[in-house]
Amino acid sequence: MKTSVSAPVVGYYGQFSRDQKVFGEKGDFITSPELTQLFGEMIGVWVFHELANTGHKGSWQLVELGPGRAQLMNDVLNALAKFNDNDVSVHLVEMSDALIDEQENFLCIYNSENTKGTPHVRKNKTRTGVNIYWYKSIDDIPDGFTVFIANEFLDALPVHQFKKTGDLWKEVYVNLTKEGDLRFMTSKGENLHTKGLIPAAIRNENSRLTWECSPESGTVVNQIVDRITTFGGFSLLVDYGHDGSRNTHSFRAYKNHEQVDPLSNPGVVDLTADVDFGYLTTLVEDRALVYGPIEQRVFLTQLGIEHRLRRLLQICKNREEQEQLISEHIFQILLNPFILESYNMLIGDMGTKFKAWALFPKTLKFILDQRGGPVGFLSKEKAEKKANDE
Repeated sequence: MKTSVSAPVVGYYGQFSRDQKVFGEKGDFITSPELTQLFGEMIGVWVFHELANTGHKGSWQLVELGPGRAQLMNDVLNALAKFNDNDVSVHLVEMSDALIDEQENFLCIYNSENTKGTPHVRKNKTRTGVNIYWYKSIDDIPDGFTVFIANEFLDALPVHQFKKTGDLWKEVYVNLTKEGDLRFMTSKGENLHTKGLIPAAIRNENSRLTWECSPESGTVVNQIVDRITTFGGFSLLVDYGHDGSRNTHSFRAYKNHEQVDPLSNPGVVDLTADVDFGYLTTLVEDRALVYGPIEQRVFLTQLGIEHRLRRLLQICKNREEQEQLISEHIFQILLNPFILESYNMLIGDMGTKFKAWALFPKTLKFILDQRGGPVGFLSKEKAEKKANDE
């Protein structure tokens, strides 16, 4: 899965080009930022709001993992620009050289060359005047107060699958048939992965016959927690997933927005698996404050996305203000006749399948307890009280 997704030459994202579409209507799948700029604006407002509540002053780093075509970062930066924050720098972690080119074309006015002898592989300045850097690894990001964001990143990381037969857990492999075709098979018995990865709680759950986990996702989450507990910061990860209760395998593939056989065309189809936020929580809850997973629709609603939509629709009725919005290069997509359809998708089907999950250092526990948690993760009662107060 890792090779098929991220290998530089033959991997799915490694082959990205303007001729081979990946994202959007003409690609294989559409993300929330591609659907409407409302999503990125809400993320930008959330980041700035939570940053202010930490009490941090001075420079800070905004890191996005797997930025895709950079639509999310573009919208977040446009939102942050409204707050006149001059202390932020942007750091993108991207494995695909082709996508780095795409991100730079979208975010920056001028193109730059790859750097040598530096932790970052490229450096530039965004259209909003923010210094921006690209990296191949989280470990290369400089030390400092850091806010991590990611949308549909963890789901593309490789997973291990296991099946229970009798009292034994067996791992699912990919093998070749005599004809040379790819096929799934299971190990003959327990192996290093079944014994080392499957938690006791899963083994002791009598009704469970399958399990799926992503150790690489665990590594990423641990890296984030190490950063925010050492240097300060917090993170927001949005992806489709579950709280650990899913009892079936989720590994699948998409091509042209249709689900296909994941072994049908490696490197050409999008491979994905639901994120087990319950498993990830067990890895870091002893060192960090964990909020969620909570449905994307609940998260965005608490942030006031509905009120923002109504306001923008009212603005768009006035031709002069429409032109002003266009001239500012903000919310242009809202003039699209499909704005309500996009919003309904974001809050409807995608709103229930996608989950928001946030991590904060435990040094902020008192503040967050007093607030009832970060915005977007408030209890129903707290959210209603906040809305009434406003």
